Amino acid sequence: MLGPFSSARATEPKSQNIIMTVGEMCGGCVKKITKRFDTVGEVAKVDCSIEKKSVTLVPRDKVRLSPKGIWEIMEGIGKTPKKMIMPDGTFTSKPKF
Repeated sequence: MLGPFSSARATEPKSQNIIMTVGEMCGGCVKKITKRFDTVGEVAKVDCSIEKKSVTLVPRDKVRLSPKGIWEIMEGIGKTPKKMIMPDGTFTSKPKF
């Protein structure tokens, strides 16, 4: 007999979301980050949390975002991530790929 977390759950697609934490987050930061990622066609949704000092990026279907590219976009707007968690791994410094 299978328990409440049967093997069917293991076949669900892995989340492709990217979650980043930053040192500071305010309303101006949210606007700047959202505006910048709205221009990235591969990003379907941007969600910023002032309380958690975090940014969550949801890529479009079947799109894999570049760790280095995302990190560089954040650097370019003055919000270098403290930590970035994504399907390719967890980064605390700029990824090489």
